Amino acid sequence: MSKSIYAPLAILLLVTNSPSFAHSLEEAEETLQERERYAQFVDQPAPAFSLTDADGNTVSSSDLKESVVVLNFIYTRCQEACPVHMNLIAEVQERVSDAGLSEAVEFITIATDSEDIVGTRENMRAYGKNFDLDSANWRFLYRDEGDPADTTRQIAEAYGLRFDDVAEGVQAHGVVTHVIDPSGRMRARFHGLEFDPEHLVSYVRVLAEGPETLSTGTWDRIRHYVTDIVN
Repeated sequence: MSKSIYAPLAILLLVTNSPSFAHSLEEAEETLQERERYAQFVDQPAPAFSLTDADGNTVSSSDLKESVVVLNFIYTRCQEACPVHMNLIAEVQERVSDAGLSEAVEFITIATDSEDIVGTRENMRAYGKNFDLDSANWRFLYRDEGDPADTTRQIAEAYGLRFDDVAEGVQAHGVVTHVIDPSGRMRARFHGLEFDPEHLVSYVRVLAEGPETLSTGTWDRIRHYVTDIVN
């Protein structure tokens, strides 16, 4: 390659590799939207809930204030999408831990089963064990004794998701991972099972530590664009 080509290339690399960072939540969201096709950014109150964990302890959405919350719904008897979803959640949790954000983030999974509580809680414990989820900042919630069978499905619907019984042991449903900010406002939905976990972690960091933690440099945009094409 001739020197006449090297010089412009060197200048291009120098310019595009200069670091720059988001200055607002809106700018951070615009940058992440360019990188992540499955992200939907919103700004609305997160629907409230009060449920119980696998041991019967009450956990309310108000208990989660001051933390970034990563929330998802699954049907514990599901044999297809739900295990894949939980594997994705486990990967996000691991990356959150690697990023040093565990104390700022709570993971909440809500079971939508309409079957018996005892069997569902057994499934909940099995999910935590099978996917090696860290109970320090992950909780699996379900309805309490005496609550209507569709309690958690009603909560899911408030979040924009339907879980419909279509046969014994089968529910038809969508797959969404919700992100709630420390003030209790829903800020993002990551749709489906193909989003990049690193993009969700980047957004969690923005909500926990500020938009200036997200690089918006041209080189980063090019790198993410090329990665998206390859994938």
